[in-house]
Amino acid sequence: MRTRGRALTAGLLAASAVAGGGCGDERARRTTDVADATPSAGTAASSGRVAKKSPDSAAPATAPAHWLPPEPWVYNHWLPYDEARLYRVLGITRPELWAQLRDDHRTLAGLAAQHGYPDPARLAAVLVAPRAGALGPAGTREMTRRAVLSITQGHLAQHLFFHSLHQFAIPSAAPDIFGVTDVSFRALRRHELSPLAIGRLQGRSPSRVEGEAIAVLDERVRAGVDGGDISREQGALLLRRQLTQLPRWLDQARYNGPPPTHRGSLVEKPADYASNPAISGDGRFVAYEAYRQKLPLAVQLGEIAVLRTDLRTGRTRLVSAIPGRGTAGPNPTSTYNPAISGDGRRVTYESSAGNQNFAKRYGRIGTLLGDVRTGRTISVGRPDRTSPDSQSSYNPDVAAEGRRMIYQAVRDGRTVVRARDVRTGRESTVVAGARAGGARYADPFEATLTADGARVAYTLAQGTVTDPSDARSSVRVRDLRTGRVLIASRADGRRGRLADGFSADAAISPDGRYVAFTSTAPDLGVGAGQVGLFLRDLERGRTRRIRTGGARPLDPVLARSARVVAFTAVTGSTARVMAWSAATGTASVLSRGPGGRPSDGFSGDPSISADGRRVAFASTATDLGAGTGDGTRAIYVRDLARHRTRRVSHPEVAYAGRTVPPAAPAPAPVPDPVEVSARPAVADGPDTVAVTDNAFVDGIQRPTLHVKAGTLITWRWRSRQSHSVQLRDGPASAAFASKVRQDGSFRHRFRAPGTYELVCSLHAPGMRMQVVVGNR
Repeated sequence: MRTRGRALTAGLLAASAVAGGGCGDERARRTTDVADATPSAGTAASSGRVAKKSPDSAAPATAPAHWLPPEPWVYNHWLPYDEARLYRVLGITRPELWAQLRDDHRTLAGLAAQHGYPDPARLAAVLVAPRAGALGPAGTREMTRRAVLSITQGHLAQHLFFHSLHQFAIPSAAPDIFGVTDVSFRALRRHELSPLAIGRLQGRSPSRVEGEAIAVLDERVRAGVDGGDISREQGALLLRRQLTQLPRWLDQARYNGPPPTHRGSLVEKPADYASNPAISGDGRFVAYEAYRQKLPLAVQLGEIAVLRTDLRTGRTRLVSAIPGRGTAGPNPTSTYNPAISGDGRRVTYESSAGNQNFAKRYGRIGTLLGDVRTGRTISVGRPDRTSPDSQSSYNPDVAAEGRRMIYQAVRDGRTVVRARDVRTGRESTVVAGARAGGARYADPFEATLTADGARVAYTLAQGTVTDPSDARSSVRVRDLRTGRVLIASRADGRRGRLADGFSADAAISPDGRYVAFTSTAPDLGVGAGQVGLFLRDLERGRTRRIRTGGARPLDPVLARSARVVAFTAVTGSTARVMAWSAATGTASVLSRGPGGRPSDGFSGDPSISADGRRVAFASTATDLGAGTGDGTRAIYVRDLARHRTRRVSHPEVAYAGRTVPPAAPAPAPVPDPVEVSARPAVADGPDTVAVTDNAFVDGIQRPTLHVKAGTLITWRWRSRQSHSVQLRDGPASAAFASKVRQDGSFRHRFRAPGTYELVCSLHAPGMRMQVVVGNR
């Protein structure tokens, strides 16, 4: 079974509080071919060294390894030429390009030189040539300049071609989509809360989140096409690629962005930690993720590993394989998001190859199924390399009996849930969403299996992109034997009314009879601004509410016959793991120390044994009992019968006996990012606007200033990141824009009456404000 948990930490909750293919070819413990590429002939050998500074020629001297040029076309992935033309001109494939760019010290220019184009400027001109007539001389020169940069800068090209959801458009619109500020959203993501969970904590449904995210991505591509920054054909390819990746990204807890830095230095010292536990049905084994934060070794091994602890013997072993060095350098491969069979023998998880310089995951995500007893691992979900869609398979779960499993993927433009017979390798699609790119969307999330693999519970988010009010989500169960689909999120009674709010967090009991879910539905008795936790008996048609003491519930998990329901309870800036007992009808806190008091840390990610006796969870607490850590996230197991909690995670095992280098000194203190609450003060006087990360602020974010004609407005930068002030819409004769900058100020005198819509060119459409100029 697989936990439905999402990590919660102090920084996460503090930030939240601010914001009002088919056949499985067997391998003997190998994961090296999971990436959507293989090394191309003739690529230069990678140095394998840790990149501490950007290798790109245009980067400032202090730029960190993940630096990107602060230009809108870069942030929005507006490639200045058609990708398909690049492959035709050089006679290469996309996998070959990925293999070349996996090392930031290699560039597209190096690969082009092997295929007859030693001069980057000549290749750039050839690539841009078909657009010259529409662009004109000035536009052609600018697109050629951008093309040269994409050819000569390694990390920039890696970003443009293979990281299409590493963008600022959705975070910039976080207040609308998720109900938190841009800064808060990024802080929450760094603490590994999924975008969907961030929205749920603020009362946003999965369907609303998805619909508004689709609209933002669509707007960015349209803006690029209309402005001549990207061709219509390449824009359509980019949007298709983004939309088919979006459901996975929204439900992904793991943060894959760069660590927070200030002027090239780390903001905080990284530490090894553990996350995302999954306990076996018999309660003996716990699988979890272990993060390797020793960067020199992470570059060789991968950023994340899957471990399994035997609670009876106390032994922890590495489940995922250690990758060997490839012909083109190190092969860092991360493995994560485990699910475990009832007896702990089989563990399924995701795997992705990473950047050769700082280990972050850039390759196609694949699903692996490992047999701990035999040591064999098979790859599940073979990609279709002829399709522009997402080639990843993800979110796996394995039945307790170990003979059936499911995973999610994209097939024919649709996000689907695939079921697989482990013994025969036969697969079928059991849930299918709508085809990406249409006016309507419908996608499954959070799919999970019963113990016998006969039923799948999932959340279905659906709506119309142009009509946010049409967004709705429901919790459903598909019986794989009969094909029947039941809607579990409904009121009491066999034909109870369908819940009229949003419902999500699908979880099903091992025996398939009970379904737990969270909902905002008023007809289920949920008050305005609240989220309720519910339990549906599919056999009797009964729905009851589980009282959570005013806390917002997340990630419920069920024991057999729903005798115990564990969940994360969020209250303000506090997160605890609680368990509801069917015998008593009450819920109690599980994340507590030996004295019985609730722990001092932040706890979540529950996973429960079939009999309900043991609950595994993640916590940053320091007072949970023997083996409690120092505030670094770790995995614990609570025995409900003995009322004991113990730490079970050992992240050092992830290094498989490698000599761990001494810890690096803590980074020097740096200023906190500029965050704003509901009504921050601006002390610079009238007609002055603060430029923060990432918002315009004058008393409130996204202000509307009403001024007289002739008024001079000043913008003052209070930020770590680069920003600009640019007119997006307004009087035709009044076009203006500041330079992209990190500090200083900019002034503009508004002379013509009218309404001026302003944005930051790098963080549009969400970073915006309005100036209304009246007559004198």
